[in-house]
Amino acid sequence: MNKCLVLLCFLSFACTRKEVSTELNFEQERISIPISSGQLNSYQEFSVYKTENNRMVGYNYLRHTLDFFDLDKQKLERSLSLASDGPNGLGQIQSLDWHNEDSIFMYERGKLHIVSSKGEKVDTFDLYEIYGNLNLGEPVCNFYFKLNYSKETKEVYFFMINPTIDLKEKIELSLVTSLSIENKTVKQFSIKHTEHFKNLNGHVGFISYLGFSGFLKEKMIYNFQYESPIYAYSPVDGKIDQSKIHEEKKINELLTQDDSEIFDRHAIENPHFLSPAPDPWKNLIYRFTWGAPDPSLVDNGFTEKSFSISVFDSELNFIQEFSLPSYTYQINNWFVNENGIYLNVAHPKNETVSEDFLVFDVFKFKENK
Repeated sequence: MNKCLVLLCFLSFACTRKEVSTELNFEQERISIPISSGQLNSYQEFSVYKTENNRMVGYNYLRHTLDFFDLDKQKLERSLSLASDGPNGLGQIQSLDWHNEDSIFMYERGKLHIVSSKGEKVDTFDLYEIYGNLNLGEPVCNFYFKLNYSKETKEVYFFMINPTIDLKEKIELSLVTSLSIENKTVKQFSIKHTEHFKNLNGHVGFISYLGFSGFLKEKMIYNFQYESPIYAYSPVDGKIDQSKIHEEKKINELLTQDDSEIFDRHAIENPHFLSPAPDPWKNLIYRFTWGAPDPSLVDNGFTEKSFSISVFDSELNFIQEFSLPSYTYQINNWFVNENGIYLNVAHPKNETVSEDFLVFDVFKFKENK
């Protein structure tokens, strides 16, 4: 195990200082888990869980399996084949939440499943049937808006998509709902698109999703891909807090809607503010930005977009921003546990990536005293 103390001046991980009262440093640790041809070195759908060790389950879309890993021992535990039909049949999984040792929540389009660690269905909810007459749109979980089950309220949460409505209706649409597992009732949250979305006439191209991966202090921490603030929503009273302005970063309007090349160029040149990751162990929030292409690189496509991490405290105050090295990490493939924040080392142009290992860099942030 290669562990080293990484200071702020570390060359491959430059820091952009802001006007803040707190400075951070961090320890970096790389973990490499040996895998075979039956596993992946990057999982888009995954969840973590704590037993005696920190563990991760990833959905292997190529083999329709669940791959279980021990992160502390850095080893593959097992691969579980999922059924495609019959009483335990599952379609392609788009998000996971490992709730307890024997209950894994799984979302496939139009369905929510609760599955045992042996791959047996415990329950299935037909989302099209439940939401069909509510006129709220389609409930979705994906790698931007991750599946989360709350054991306190016994609810799961969904991002709502309704592509058929006009801009005026879209601005007023509740973007998040919860579904009660006990009685199948649906609640709307007062989370809507922002004024910037309205000012752009909704013309944000690909950069339209709401980002969410978890709670901090019983508040839903979320953001929008098209602008830099992060938000905290209280399901109890509906109050929404917004981070203080520390940067004026918003995407530009996509003026042409019918040209795929212009769509792509808009997404390449504009920043994507990716899903925030709350850290309840350190009371921090990490928010990644997939920025414009790094001008020092020869190419200027999606794989050359710059990558950085902004750190906020639990009150949404900005602390510091760190630039991440090019051609290193796979976007959207990160998670937090008590050890720190794990970033998957699997960029498509990372020449050090091996098919024989699942690799993470683990960063543990702390105040510089």
